[in-house]
Amino acid sequence: MNALPQEIIRRKRDGLALSEPELAEFFHGFLSGKVADYQVGAMLMAITLKGMSSDEISILTRIMRDSGTKLEWKFPRHLIVDKHSTGGIGDKTSLIILPLVLCEGIKVPMMAGRGLGHTGGTLDKLEAVGWKVYLSAAQIESQMATLGGVIMGQTEQMVPLDRRLYAMRDVTATVESVPLIVGSILSKKLAEGIGGLVLDIKHGSGAFMKHRQDALELARQLSRVGRDCGLAVKCVLSDMNSPLGTHAGNALEIAECCEVLQGKGPDDTRALSVHLATEMVKLAYPEMDRESIQSRLFERLKDGSAWQKFLQIAEAQGGDLELLTNHKRLYQAPVQRPVFLSGGPVVADIDTRQIGLAILALGGGRKLSTDKINPWVGLSGLKRIGSSINNGEPIAIVHAADDAAADLAQTLISQAYKLGESARPSALFEEIS
Repeated sequence: MNALPQEIIRRKRDGLALSEPELAEFFHGFLSGKVADYQVGAMLMAITLKGMSSDEISILTRIMRDSGTKLEWKFPRHLIVDKHSTGGIGDKTSLIILPLVLCEGIKVPMMAGRGLGHTGGTLDKLEAVGWKVYLSAAQIESQMATLGGVIMGQTEQMVPLDRRLYAMRDVTATVESVPLIVGSILSKKLAEGIGGLVLDIKHGSGAFMKHRQDALELARQLSRVGRDCGLAVKCVLSDMNSPLGTHAGNALEIAECCEVLQGKGPDDTRALSVHLATEMVKLAYPEMDRESIQSRLFERLKDGSAWQKFLQIAEAQGGDLELLTNHKRLYQAPVQRPVFLSGGPVVADIDTRQIGLAILALGGGRKLSTDKINPWVGLSGLKRIGSSINNGEPIAIVHAADDAAADLAQTLISQAYKLGESARPSALFEEIS
């Protein structure tokens, strides 16, 4: 067919479902230069306002997946599993999950991303310790063969339609569109050649989805479209009304991961990481008992096997082993200040997004894509909702490059926390599929 781009836009603007030939012609035309950027902007807005059916989202996802090279493996497909998180403050689970599931014989070609808005990115954390995240096809293949897994950035050749559409979404106020989020997430994961995917969908003040109901709808669409595209899918909703763990900021989060991988660290980070890792193993081996998988994974944190696997991956990808094995050296920010707050004995509420903005103000994230990140700045000692605050105990410790940045971060953190006599109960995570 040779429909005019504006006619395809018109159909979506009017709330009609687009066929596979229409979607393919429009988006292939965008990649080839036959459809203009401003026409794509109009289409993205039409999709955001009018939505897409599950069939349309599946078609768009496959078009995006097939827009570039795809990874192919000789391993049984059901043993190739990955996870994806929609992101939040202190969300560092990928670095704990990867070595855990590799110890179980799962194959993981994990494609990670950079920080987005007020949330941190896995690639930025890895680069804080010298980790090489952009690998050649030969390097990826070799590491998958020897270690069973890799954690890497998206290459120029993989899913180029997603990369171009994301740049458009960022400047057309269409980032929040559920169909476009689903297509973006799943196209990249499908291009990895995986057979199973665990999805950690976050909701709350520190997440992109503020409300549980919105996160639930996203999870349902991801599950439906993922399965339609041939993936085994498991979704978990997790709470981002509090930061995850006690550390937020690139190098500081690596330090917390090192603690957890050595059998220590915060309970919430460890619990969510093990839960998501358990679900990945369960997807690969559905006949296994979930409780026995979980028990074995906790033991791998205690006995050091997950830590040794992490160091092997780090060494293979150029990570600084001296920093990792002596992770107290990751606390390098020259200014460190506690943040005190008066009020009741319990953390009653947190504007977790404000914590992310404090890290941005410290230089630990990007306001523009060209900004350079300071890997050493951030926050430690962070409290969750419901935490008891003893007399003279800080709610956080600021790690800053200078006094001016520390002053600003202290103010933002003080505004983010509210103390009271009690706090509403909340679950760290819940299973929904």
